[in-house]
Amino acid sequence: MNKKIKIALSVLIALVLVLAASLGIFLAVFPLHPKVRIQPAESRVKNTDEILIASFNTAAPWGNFFNGTYTTRRAYLFAEQVNKIMPDTLGVQEMNSDWVEKMEKLLPQYAYYGVKRGGDSSEKTSEMSGIFYLKDKFTLLDSGTFWISETPEKESHFEGAGCNRVCSFVILENKEDGMRFAHFNTHLDNVSDEAQNLGGELIARYADEIRKKYDGVNIAVTGDFNQYSESPACVTLEKNGYINVGKALGKDGLLTYNAWTRETEGAPIDFIFINGSFSAKDYSVIHYDGVKSNVSDHYMITAELEF
Repeated sequence: MNKKIKIALSVLIALVLVLAASLGIFLAVFPLHPKVRIQPAESRVKNTDEILIASFNTAAPWGNFFNGTYTTRRAYLFAEQVNKIMPDTLGVQEMNSDWVEKMEKLLPQYAYYGVKRGGDSSEKTSEMSGIFYLKDKFTLLDSGTFWISETPEKESHFEGAGCNRVCSFVILENKEDGMRFAHFNTHLDNVSDEAQNLGGELIARYADEIRKKYDGVNIAVTGDFNQYSESPACVTLEKNGYINVGKALGKDGLLTYNAWTRETEGAPIDFIFINGSFSAKDYSVIHYDGVKSNVSDHYMITAELEF
């Protein structure tokens, strides 16, 4: 072996060792599987006076390896955050089947309902706007999904929208006292104003049908609306008797879409609406204090409700 080849091999080996060491340091800071402390849900299950509703755009298919936001890592960060907050129900946007499968082990307190929106290029990006709910607290009475389009009863695409969009819902009954409520969860389009506005109209219509079917059942609507609180979809829900919880409690200036930053001030695009005998006790935007990388490009929002 001549001298030049020996030098080249030495340089290559040194480079590999440096890269391996760098990767080791990176994974020590941003581990692939951060610790998830699974918490018992007993106190939440026994609380029949209040309900904690949450909404979170998880950005499950997305992220960047080089800043620690790669999807596998964030699935564990998401589960850790849910375990800390322990909402009664959680509407999630941009959830995929890979994360749902992981949550069977990381969130054993919860059952999940969600339907793939269709029209995506791969399984990883086949998103759902599903709902997690505490399975020891609630019995699932009914569930369903409709598409934000002119043909909502079947998988479909609104002309001009960026992609298929859905709204899923569950009807739940408290096992302790029989209290029933419905949780609707959606992710409105990011391209078409017309599709966004149709979403507000369809949610109001389907929710009204559920209220008639289930004798005036209370309803919570959560989601990433991709528009601000004064925009038509939000206004449509308000005109149909829904209260925008964050707005009603004077917290409409708290940012919910952070674009993978730690910004906290600005107009929200994620909302929780309520109607019926629900009244809002508190509203929060959950930031990432103590976490080295973002859980998502959104923040989780929560509403504490009385009835």
